[in-house]
Amino acid sequence: MTTLTSTKQITSIGKLLSDETRVNILTLLLESTADLCVMEISDAIAMSHSATSHQLSKLENAGVVSSFRDGQTVCYHLTDKQVTVSIRNIINNL
Repeated sequence: MTTLTSTKQITSIGKLLSDETRVNILTLLLESTADLCVMEISDAIAMSHSATSHQLSKLENAGVVSSFRDGQTVCYHLTDKQVTVSIRNIINNL
């Protein structure tokens, strides 16, 4: 039987994965061996810089990705939090 906490976690993961753009970003970051900057991500998924940043912000707020600045460039990588591990397992098993 699932607890209220695990039910909320499942719902949270479902919401994150309900957007195709976020799934594309997550897949790209999962397959990358290095951190990726917003411009690299936006080019790879063929979306505007603004739209990509918006989706990355949602992923960062959920604790799935983390960002850092390199000069004027913002780069992202996946976190090691449990939610990220769960998402990685879901995407890798599809």
